[in-house]
Amino acid sequence: MDKLLNNLVNAFGVSGSEGDVRNIIKEELKDIQCIVNEDKLGSLIVKLGEGQEKIMFCAHMDSIGFIVTFIEESGLIRVGKIGDFSSSDVINNLVRFKNGTLGKLTLNKEQLFIDIGVDRKDRVMQVVTEGDIASLVGSCHEMGEENIISPNLDNRIGCYILLRLAKGLKNIDKEVYFLFSTQHELGGRGARAAAHVISPEYCIVVDLEEAGDVFGEKNNIKLGKGPIIKVMDKTLIMHEDIKKMLEKSAEKSKLQVQYLVSNSKSDGGTIHKEGLGIKTGELSIPCRYKHCFSEIVNIKDIEDSIKLLKGLI
Repeated sequence: MDKLLNNLVNAFGVSGSEGDVRNIIKEELKDIQCIVNEDKLGSLIVKLGEGQEKIMFCAHMDSIGFIVTFIEESGLIRVGKIGDFSSSDVINNLVRFKNGTLGKLTLNKEQLFIDIGVDRKDRVMQVVTEGDIASLVGSCHEMGEENIISPNLDNRIGCYILLRLAKGLKNIDKEVYFLFSTQHELGGRGARAAAHVISPEYCIVVDLEEAGDVFGEKNNIKLGKGPIIKVMDKTLIMHEDIKKMLEKSAEKSKLQVQYLVSNSKSDGGTIHKEGLGIKTGELSIPCRYKHCFSEIVNIKDIEDSIKLLKGLI
């Protein structure tokens, strides 16, 4: 397992609390010649190169999570969702609060609770209070044919790809921006604010997209068959120039790609409307069981995405 990827996946980074992920990224960027700025919403804006053309790559740092809304007299902790996901996909798994307190996520009559093994409200409140945030927690493992399984792969995989890409670039004749954004799960707030400041000509969002190769009910996307050119989702139609750039790079590098029209939402939906408009598209990595405890992605899809984006630059 790649140490950097393992560190990113295991970092606490629920929407609005991305500090640990941000610190890992900053540490990784210390050895390369770049300009790193942190904006008011906590997003990291990394600039490499000089030139007339501006291109931005974006990956969100945050993950889904849970916020404490009430503590029962029995010691059970009532929580609400941070992000859009199904309760049935996350119940009966471990969660961790920012202070390290562990608990089990459970469901009762459509209400989510966390059990930390303490049976009195006053004792629970010594370690957890209303407004505290918890994240899914679990080990990251390699499995099967070059696959990775872990919680929080969405979207630490995107952050990993951008870091690998930034560290591998040399002699750039344009301004290349790498945006590690905050609060994607809360409406893409970080990406929108940063895009307004950077105002690039082109933007490519790097994120995960649900694969349908298990039951085939959602789409024909498969793991290990290449990154996805997401033609359209609920909030964005990929700009034709971005589509051509991605296709040209894939053809030049002899990389297989997949195409998808999706019902999901992405940071691209807010980015493309900023300023006078930004030519925007998304390159997605196939993921089984997105937004649950055991997300699965393929290592080859990750490596091919890095090659494709590097060739584009």
